[in-house]
Amino acid sequence: MEYSFRPQWKPWNFQSGYIPACGRCGKFHKHYICNSINQRCFSCKKFGHYSSKCFSKVAMNIQSKPVSVKSRKQKERDTARMNSYIERKNIIRALPFSGMRNSAFVQYLDIANVLKTELKSVKQKISKERNTNLEQQKCIEDLKLQLKNQQIIESERDQFKQELENIQQQKGAKSEDGLNWEERHM
Repeated sequence: MEYSFRPQWKPWNFQSGYIPACGRCGKFHKHYICNSINQRCFSCKKFGHYSSKCFSKVAMNIQSKPVSVKSRKQKERDTARMNSYIERKNIIRALPFSGMRNSAFVQYLDIANVLKTELKSVKQKISKERNTNLEQQKCIEDLKLQLKNQQIIESERDQFKQELENIQQQKGAKSEDGLNWEERHM
Protein backbone atom coordinates (compact mmCIF):
# COMPACT_ATOMS: atom_id res chain seq x y z
CA MET A 1 0.00 0.00 0.00
CA GLU A 2 1.42 3.38 -0.97
CA TYR A 3 1.00 6.48 1.08
CA SER A 4 0.87 9.91 -0.39
CA PHE A 5 1.73 12.77 1.89
CA ARG A 6 0.39 15.35 -0.54
CA PRO A 7 -2.81 17.02 0.55
CA GLN A 8 -5.94 15.58 -1.04
CA TRP A 9 -7.44 19.01 -1.45
CA LYS A 10 -6.07 22.39 -2.30
CA PRO A 11 -5.26 24.64 0.63
CA TRP A 12 -7.33 27.79 1.06
CA ASN A 13 -4.39 30.07 0.24
CA PHE A 14 -3.46 28.25 -2.99
CA GLN A 15 -3.41 30.52 -6.01
CA SER A 16 -4.04 28.93 -9.37
CA GLY A 17 -1.51 31.04 -11.28
CA TYR A 18 1.13 30.76 -8.57
CA ILE A 19 4.51 29.32 -9.58
CA PRO A 20 6.72 28.26 -6.64
CA ALA A 21 10.40 29.20 -6.45
CA CYS A 22 12.86 26.90 -8.19
CA GLY A 23 14.81 24.61 -5.90
CA ARG A 24 17.91 24.83 -8.08
CA CYS A 25 18.33 28.58 -8.58
CA GLY A 26 15.67 30.26 -6.38
CA LYS A 27 13.92 32.12 -9.22
CA PHE A 28 10.23 31.91 -10.10
CA HIS A 29 9.89 29.92 -13.32
CA LYS A 30 8.80 26.49 -14.43
CA HIS A 31 11.18 23.71 -13.42
CA TYR A 32 11.99 22.55 -16.95
CA ILE A 33 13.17 26.02 -18.02
CA CYS A 34 15.89 26.41 -15.28
CA ASN A 35 19.29 27.63 -16.50
CA SER A 36 21.16 26.20 -13.48
CA ILE A 37 21.03 22.63 -14.81
CA ASN A 38 24.34 23.12 -16.61
CA GLN A 39 25.98 25.20 -13.84
CA ARG A 40 28.44 23.89 -11.25
CA CYS A 41 28.01 24.53 -7.48
CA PHE A 42 30.98 26.28 -5.85
CA SER A 43 30.38 24.53 -2.51
CA CYS A 44 30.09 20.87 -3.41
CA LYS A 45 31.46 21.03 -6.98
CA LYS A 46 28.43 19.18 -8.42
CA PHE A 47 26.34 20.16 -11.47
CA GLY A 48 22.67 21.17 -11.43
CA HIS A 49 22.34 23.92 -8.79
CA TYR A 50 23.88 27.09 -7.40
CA SER A 51 25.78 27.27 -4.10
CA SER A 52 22.98 29.38 -2.53
CA LYS A 53 20.63 26.38 -2.88
CA CYS A 54 23.19 23.68 -2.02
CA PHE A 55 22.05 21.16 0.62
CA SER A 56 25.12 18.94 0.70
CA LYS A 57 27.71 19.22 3.44
CA VAL A 58 30.93 20.99 2.68
CA ALA A 59 33.66 18.48 1.95
CA MET A 60 36.73 19.13 4.07
CA ASN A 61 40.14 18.50 2.69
CA ILE A 62 41.74 15.81 4.89
CA GLN A 63 45.29 16.59 3.82
CA SER A 64 45.18 20.20 4.99
CA LYS A 65 44.55 19.42 8.67
CA PRO A 66 47.10 21.34 10.72
CA VAL A 67 48.73 19.54 13.61
CA SER A 68 49.29 21.81 16.59
CA VAL A 69 52.24 21.03 18.83
CA LYS A 70 52.77 23.14 21.91
CA SER A 71 56.19 24.21 23.01
CA ARG A 72 57.53 23.62 26.52
CA LYS A 73 56.85 27.25 27.54
CA GLN A 74 53.28 27.07 26.28
CA LYS A 75 52.71 23.85 28.22
CA GLU A 76 54.16 25.40 31.41
CA ARG A 77 52.03 28.51 30.92
CA ASP A 78 48.90 26.41 30.41
CA THR A 79 49.56 24.28 33.50
CA ALA A 80 50.18 27.43 35.58
CA ARG A 81 46.92 28.92 34.33
CA MET A 82 45.02 25.73 35.09
CA ASN A 83 46.51 25.52 38.59
CA SER A 84 45.61 29.14 39.37
CA TYR A 85 42.11 28.58 37.97
CA ILE A 86 41.64 25.47 40.12
CA GLU A 87 42.92 27.31 43.22
CA ARG A 88 40.47 30.18 42.62
CA LYS A 89 37.63 27.70 42.15
CA ASN A 90 38.57 25.90 45.37
CA ILE A 91 38.60 29.20 47.24
CA ILE A 92 35.17 30.04 45.87
CA ARG A 93 33.90 26.56 46.75
CA ALA A 94 35.14 27.03 50.31
CA LEU A 95 32.77 29.97 50.78
CA PRO A 96 29.53 29.14 52.59
CA PHE A 97 27.30 30.30 49.73
CA SER A 98 29.15 28.70 46.81
CA GLY A 99 26.72 25.82 46.35
CA MET A 100 23.61 27.98 46.50
CA ARG A 101 21.48 29.12 43.62
CA ASN A 102 20.74 32.80 43.13
CA SER A 103 17.44 32.79 45.03
CA ALA A 104 18.94 30.89 47.96
CA PHE A 105 21.96 33.21 47.88
CA VAL A 106 19.75 36.31 47.99
CA GLN A 107 17.75 34.78 50.83
CA TYR A 108 21.01 33.95 52.65
CA LEU A 109 22.19 37.53 52.20
CA ASP A 110 18.87 38.88 53.46
CA ILE A 111 19.03 36.63 56.53
CA ALA A 112 22.69 37.45 57.03
CA ASN A 113 21.99 41.19 56.82
CA VAL A 114 19.15 40.90 59.30
CA LEU A 115 21.34 38.88 61.63
CA LYS A 116 24.20 41.35 61.26
CA THR A 117 21.98 44.32 62.09
CA GLU A 118 20.51 42.46 65.05
CA LEU A 119 24.00 41.55 66.21
CA LYS A 120 25.12 45.17 65.91
CA SER A 121 22.13 46.41 67.89
CA VAL A 122 22.74 43.78 70.59
CA LYS A 123 26.42 44.74 70.76
CA GLN A 124 25.47 48.41 71.10
CA LYS A 125 23.04 47.59 73.90
CA ILE A 126 25.69 45.51 75.65
CA SER A 127 28.25 48.31 75.37
CA LYS A 128 25.71 50.83 76.76
CA GLU A 129 24.90 48.48 79.63
CA ARG A 130 28.61 47.93 80.23
CA ASN A 131 29.18 51.69 80.37
CA THR A 132 26.28 52.21 82.78
CA ASN A 133 27.51 49.24 84.81
CA LEU A 134 30.99 50.78 85.02
CA GLU A 135 29.51 54.11 86.11
CA GLN A 136 27.41 52.37 88.75
CA GLN A 137 30.45 50.43 89.97
CA LYS A 138 32.37 53.71 90.30
CA CYS A 139 29.48 55.18 92.27
CA ILE A 140 29.42 52.09 94.49
CA GLU A 141 33.17 52.35 95.10
CA ASP A 142 32.81 56.06 95.95
CA LEU A 143 29.98 55.27 98.34
CA LYS A 144 32.07 52.51 99.95
CA LEU A 145 34.92 54.98 100.46
CA GLN A 146 32.52 57.50 101.94
CA LEU A 147 31.08 54.80 104.22
CA LYS A 148 34.57 53.79 105.38
CA ASN A 149 35.45 57.42 106.01
CA GLN A 150 32.18 57.88 107.91
CA GLN A 151 32.86 54.76 109.98
CA ILE A 152 36.40 55.97 110.71
CA ILE A 153 35.04 59.37 111.71
CA GLU A 154 32.39 57.74 113.93
CA SER A 155 34.95 55.47 115.57
CA GLU A 156 37.28 58.44 116.17
CA ARG A 157 34.34 60.43 117.56
CA ASP A 158 33.46 57.55 119.88
CA GLN A 159 37.12 57.38 120.99
CA PHE A 160 37.15 61.12 121.61
CA LYS A 161 33.92 60.84 123.60
CA GLN A 162 35.45 58.04 125.67
CA GLU A 163 38.58 60.08 126.24
CA LEU A 164 36.48 63.15 127.09
CA GLU A 165 34.42 61.17 129.56
CA ASN A 166 37.59 59.71 131.03
CA ILE A 167 39.12 63.18 131.33
CA GLN A 168 35.92 64.55 132.86
CA GLN A 169 35.80 61.67 135.29
CA GLN A 170 39.44 62.24 136.15
CA LYS A 171 38.79 65.97 136.64
CA GLY A 172 35.72 65.18 138.68
CA ALA A 173 37.74 62.77 140.77
CA LYS A 174 40.56 65.31 141.16
CA SER A 175 38.12 68.03 142.05
CA GLU A 176 36.57 65.81 144.65
CA ASP A 177 40.03 64.95 145.84
CA GLY A 178 40.89 68.64 145.72
CA LEU A 179 37.82 69.51 147.76
CA ASN A 180 38.62 66.81 150.15
CA TRP A 181 42.19 68.03 150.35
CA GLU A 182 41.09 71.59 150.93
CA GLU A 183 38.72 70.47 153.61
CA ARG A 184 41.51 68.56 155.24
CA HIS A 185 43.93 71.37 155.08
CA MET A 186 41.66 74.01 156.17
